[in-house]
Amino acid sequence: MKDTVYGLKNETKSKLLFWNKIESKAVEVVLVFIFIGLIALKVFTTALTFGWLKYLFA
Repeated sequence: MKDTVYGLKNETKSKLLFWNKIESKAVEVVLVFIFIGLIALKVFTTALTFGWLKYLFA
């Protein structure tokens, strides 16, 4: 369990260091939009899947 928590903390620190090393604001904006787009795509496709399942069992 401690190994897992240590691994998560280490991974979070490395991601934060990567984010802080980005010098261009344009690159940061692009990365944020990509992240939001991936989440939106996942939510959208999940909603479509559940709608399809609802009609399948109706």
